[in-house]
Amino acid sequence: MKLRRIFAISMILCMVFAGAANAADFPNRMIRILIPFSAGGSTDLMARVLAPVMSRYLGNVDIIVENRPGGGGAISVMELIQSPADGHTLMISTGNDATLTPNLTDVGYGPADVAPIAQVSTLPTTVFVQADSEIQTLEDLMRLAEGNFGRMTYGTTGAGSLHHIVAEAFQFAAGRPGLLTHVPYNSGPESIAALMGGHVDVVFGNASYGESHVRQQGVLRGIVTSSGDGCPILPEMPTFKSLGYDVDLESWWGFAAPAGTPEEVLDILDEAIRNAMSNPEVIQALENMGMLPNYMGRTDFTAKWMSQFYIMRDLLTEIGLTQ
Repeated sequence: MKLRRIFAISMILCMVFAGAANAADFPNRMIRILIPFSAGGSTDLMARVLAPVMSRYLGNVDIIVENRPGGGGAISVMELIQSPADGHTLMISTGNDATLTPNLTDVGYGPADVAPIAQVSTLPTTVFVQADSEIQTLEDLMRLAEGNFGRMTYGTTGAGSLHHIVAEAFQFAAGRPGLLTHVPYNSGPESIAALMGGHVDVVFGNASYGESHVRQQGVLRGIVTSSGDGCPILPEMPTFKSLGYDVDLESWWGFAAPAGTPEEVLDILDEAIRNAMSNPEVIQALENMGMLPNYMGRTDFTAKWMSQFYIMRDLLTEIGLTQ
């Protein structure tokens, strides 16, 4: 019995000291950042802006960006959580792969499988219409949709995307499920192009998708935004909350590592991200992409990730979209 106890204690001490050693010399090789979308999108571009600046704060280690699209982000998450938990494989996660996909489909992972590190950006969903549309306000949309129940269409970045959930949550909050018919697209720009071409009546999408069409070209109009705090990109828009609809949702982007990554390593990564997010050139680059830089440290971001997962589970159950 004594020998078994000594052996068990020895094994525990070995694991503790191994973890400490790993943290002490971290990073000791190339770091990968997995992206759950194809190259060229906002998440991909964000990673490519942040990677070289983070590298400087991590001893000029090589940081590469690898795109792993598909499965609503599940492919990227599964590769992340199956990687060694040593901080050398990271992912820029979104509300979709973190809180929506595992609640909509049995993808084999949940919040306990990842270690959130830091949030870097947020964006609300905006409802866009053509600038010359007779829909000038949300009230106009409701009135016209009521007269054409189920025949008016809305575009999004895809079934199960946050934009889709916002649209369904709005109809549920209005007491009119099925009022609008969903038309999913593969990307935000594709849905905006469909709106401009008259193929859908409205689009639910990130404010950044249509901002230039609203501000610079004047061909689109934003009529309402999903965040209760409003939309800094298009600040004149009302929120669903201010118009009496119980909808308060936003997209977010943040770094994650596999669960079990040493706390000291996560702290090092969080500090590198915080420093990168304080860089004026990084802030300007993200704003030029239409993103809203919004750093949140590891403790708060972890709490947000976990709470959002269960908030989304309850919402999806309420509006009838659970797995």
